[in-house]
Amino acid sequence: MNAFYRIIGGLVVALVVGSGQAQAQQQRKIVLSENQFRESFLEKVTVSGGIRAGFMYKSPLERVDARQLYIHLQRDLDDPQAMLCVNMVSRDGRYAASWQYAIGSQPAGAINVDLPSKYQEQMSSYSPDALVVLAGIAKQSCAAPDLKYIPASWGEARAADYILYVNSGNTDTIIGVPGRTERIPCAKIAADNTIAYDTQCVIGREVLAEPKSIFLVRNSFGNKLPNVEFPVR
Repeated sequence: MNAFYRIIGGLVVALVVGSGQAQAQQQRKIVLSENQFRESFLEKVTVSGGIRAGFMYKSPLERVDARQLYIHLQRDLDDPQAMLCVNMVSRDGRYAASWQYAIGSQPAGAINVDLPSKYQEQMSSYSPDALVVLAGIAKQSCAAPDLKYIPASWGEARAADYILYVNSGNTDTIIGVPGRTERIPCAKIAADNTIAYDTQCVIGREVLAEPKSIFLVRNSFGNKLPNVEFPVR
């Protein structure tokens, strides 16, 4: 078996060819430098995060592996100035990380990410639903308001449903989908420490077969709160 490496659009691409058969497999990989990757691990956290926490496929792994993060482009990305914007947070709020990457134009598919974490041992203590990733694509800048979310996964996901992780606090949260009268239920996470997020919503793959915005519909003690948009690319 021979491997040939090229740099295409800022990605390290390995083309693996099996001898004896006309067989080729393309593996895309993002290798981040330490300067691109910001992370922290705290002994004690008392402040919760934002409403949106993670958007992922259900993982086949039992524990998080810093070498097994995948970002999934469901559709071709035809924008040479596109930015990949990623935030990561553990359910207990102790671990957090963020990074940006000039991803540019890319074909649809999964991209493996090599995380240069100093806390790989701590990360491996989390189950995949206890350390979640929120990834999005923006035009030119991650500070722009046009961010559209794409799923991530720990390990290679295969035909799994989406899971949206939410910090709902004291509100009851469901998912509203334009054009559908029925709502998608969300459930509180049964765990001792839910500082960064406390709710998960399982969304079938067919719901997001096309790009669209779904909405977090929230109710607090009988009072309806403003919906929170979640645009999916």
